[in-house]
Amino acid sequence: MTLSATSHAAASPAKQSLSPLESEPASTELDRILPQAVELVKQFVRSGQDPETFVTPWPSIAALRQNVQLDLPDVAAAPRGGEATDAALLDAIRLILDNSVNPWTGRFLDKLYSAPTPVGICADLVLSTLNANAHVMSASPMLSLAEERCVEGLCRVFGFTETKPDGLTMPGGSSANTLAVQTALANIFPPFREQGLLGVAAYLAEKHGRTGSAARPLIFTSDQSHYSLDKAAISAGLGLSSIVKVPCDETGRMDPEALSRLLESAVSSGSGSPFFINATSGSTVLGSFDPIPALSALAKRYGCWLHIDGSWGGPIIFSPTEAFASQMAGSHLADSITINPHKLLNVPLQCSFLLVRDAASLGANSLDAGYLFHSKDARENAAMKTMGCGRRGDAVKLWLYWVRYGKRGLGEHVDAGLALAQRVVDYIRTEKAETMELGPLASPLFLQVCFRPKPRPGQGRGEASIEQRSAATRHTHRELQQRRRFAVDFAPLPRGIGEFVRLVVHPRTKWHDLQELIDQVDDIGQAYWSQASV
Repeated sequence: MTLSATSHAAASPAKQSLSPLESEPASTELDRILPQAVELVKQFVRSGQDPETFVTPWPSIAALRQNVQLDLPDVAAAPRGGEATDAALLDAIRLILDNSVNPWTGRFLDKLYSAPTPVGICADLVLSTLNANAHVMSASPMLSLAEERCVEGLCRVFGFTETKPDGLTMPGGSSANTLAVQTALANIFPPFREQGLLGVAAYLAEKHGRTGSAARPLIFTSDQSHYSLDKAAISAGLGLSSIVKVPCDETGRMDPEALSRLLESAVSSGSGSPFFINATSGSTVLGSFDPIPALSALAKRYGCWLHIDGSWGGPIIFSPTEAFASQMAGSHLADSITINPHKLLNVPLQCSFLLVRDAASLGANSLDAGYLFHSKDARENAAMKTMGCGRRGDAVKLWLYWVRYGKRGLGEHVDAGLALAQRVVDYIRTEKAETMELGPLASPLFLQVCFRPKPRPGQGRGEASIEQRSAATRHTHRELQQRRRFAVDFAPLPRGIGEFVRLVVHPRTKWHDLQELIDQVDDIGQAYWSQASV
């Protein structure tokens, strides 16, 4: 029998909630406020699709702080619910939307993520409705099944087919990378789980005669890798001195010969014990992919765990184009892989996975908690695999995308972005050769294009220095911020060549928007150089 709103209202006080958080049946409250909230969301999305809408509402964070105040009232506007309380809530939602970056413009090109699709909004609504903790399957049966299924699908795509693989969602790529380091420590150095780094030192002394600094576990990663590897070293108790940065070639790929020399030097000089090699697949600035087979060979030679940080570039494995998907060649050789569907695949934040080639390796993170885990089956107790407990069922977002678009559709989405990035490069090379300078490009090209304005031939009094060109980049970035039409970032590029505008070409971006952005950078830059003394 279903209890109607009318019968609830007439119920005795003993049958009513005493909490002000439920002054009426939830279905009644939702009937009234959800359509209004959804309409505000739809208006926000429609606004983003208007070519005249600014991508950012304020030209600076300082301006936002000066003009927007968020209240924390002691007493509700109208206690115990009702339309007056609804008005305050809807005003608060409107305030958030009106003063936020609007990714639906397609002109938010600043970071490695962009707007989700409508499927993603529906997925988040489902997750909020269920409000289920995915730490144990009994609390989240369908969310846990979705996670299990997505892990299986991702492991298959990456080639983890000859072992019993596993994985789980994590709250971001940094957390996944950190868990990979902790899992590697516990598997390569068995005493680590019980005795920590003291146990590691004793183990290395007993097994390999390595003492003092020679017993320090070392992580090897490229000098273009994400800073989360440094954070992982801190979190694992290793310290930043345990990180060895490996030089890259001019396209941002780790140099295997340099890695080999550094590994051998660490062992022969007694400066540390290599245990972890990180391969970056899609670096943050240039979008470069490290050569996985060459790094795997070195990992085997030195007994290291091979991890792939594919947070950004990992989804290229979905591409139906062999030349693109081959960037992940050798992924099946890794011990663990991080991938963030919330970036390139446009799944809503957050949706990140850590995958492992051998499911048993995650057992190093498991503890017996009889009040929570009522079986030894890790499939039923995902929190056994990680250092955390509370977990959102983020995998269901990827599962719904996979259902909606299929593996082929996700791959074609990636290909669309790669085609756009090539068109950007071609446009700068052919139409802006005299006034724009391209930075180093990943080879093959990925989704980042770095460029900056340069003086026209004969403009100024001489050749502009690196610092002067970087100053032009910073000026251009500030002017774009003031205009609020585009959001892009800038970054210092490797080998001391200075700062460039860093454009992230998202697959759903319209070409005319990209062309307009390049033209604006060109116009701003030339106006700058016409006033500059060089």
